[in-house]
Amino acid sequence: MKNKKTFEAKMRQTILTISLLMFSNIVSAGTLNIGVQYDGWNSNFLQPYNGWEIWAPLSLNYKFSPSFSVYGQTIYGKGSYTDSLSGNSETIQLNNLSDSVVGGEFAFKCFSVPSILNVSFNLPTGDSTWEAKQIVSKIPTEFIDSTYFGRGFGISAMYGVSIPAGSSEIGAAAGYLYSGSYNPSYGANADPSQQQRIGDSIFLAFNRVQPYSNGQKDVIRLSGYYFLDTTNDNNDIFRLGPNLNASYGFIDPKAFSFEIGGQYYFSSQRILPDGLYGTELHDSYGPRLYFTPSYAFGDLNIGLVGKYIFANGYSTTDALYDGGGWLFGVSPTYRLKLDDISALNINAGYDFIIHENGGPDANGNLTNVTYDYWTIGTNYEIKI
Repeated sequence: MKNKKTFEAKMRQTILTISLLMFSNIVSAGTLNIGVQYDGWNSNFLQPYNGWEIWAPLSLNYKFSPSFSVYGQTIYGKGSYTDSLSGNSETIQLNNLSDSVVGGEFAFKCFSVPSILNVSFNLPTGDSTWEAKQIVSKIPTEFIDSTYFGRGFGISAMYGVSIPAGSSEIGAAAGYLYSGSYNPSYGANADPSQQQRIGDSIFLAFNRVQPYSNGQKDVIRLSGYYFLDTTNDNNDIFRLGPNLNASYGFIDPKAFSFEIGGQYYFSSQRILPDGLYGTELHDSYGPRLYFTPSYAFGDLNIGLVGKYIFANGYSTTDALYDGGGWLFGVSPTYRLKLDDISALNINAGYDFIIHENGGPDANGNLTNVTYDYWTIGTNYEIKI
């Protein structure tokens, strides 16, 4: 069922998630966060796939001066993953430290234009086999991203500028992600001696921020990724197609906020049925649309999400077919201020997922697969 697209989904997730870590904002003059979180899921599939994970994230941000700050983050996890391939139930227990990210951000002016340079490093402190072992039991990554990462050494760099435009502000950024070797075990047919290298990626983004009174603002974002080839022993085996993203959001920190947006993936490069490497016959990733409204009741925030993924271009009889589907979720969060330097952030969430034509029924016909995914956690935040 889910491992039809394991390789492509993991390539996409690897590059996008590590890149998003790079482009996150550095906050406060010095903040330490320590947390714990529980995630669990199950499905209605006739051969059930379920599991749970417990995470202990740790992050540190510190601002040495108005123009220089450093940050770091990692996570320790314990997971239990159960699948029922061929009717044989199997549960895998894993626990390990994930990869770590450390970096720095420099603020300066270039030709009188406010600028930022962000450089980060992905440190291979994780287990490179974890993601391959968990993937069969997990909800497909087009709906829920994997939390754990165990990969090779990587470097990310981003340069951004902010340009005043009347009462609004226009930002532009460009970045490059270098991905090191990635050599997981993909089962009995895998060759551990092979060196797999995920394709590097180039990131471009533009946004416009229009502020209003009482902290309200609206934000228009446009971004895109261009990916280079993934190689196995220096042989090109896959290149994810360019990705475009667009969104509009309205933010009111004391009341109603929302964001609406979409993503589009162009055709990828892959090994074709004739054994040659070239543009795939059909788009393997369908477009996505999402809507995320929320409302703030003081320190309590209630967020909702609705997401639709279109079916890709392949027919239902093809091994690369993915029917897409729906995700509906709710995620309340509460911030409990303890004193002037510390606070407790409490979060929970529930997602209901419909993977259309996600797996065969007892007669071998494709049918919808539904998942329940829930999470609860807290983190302790202290200023240092």
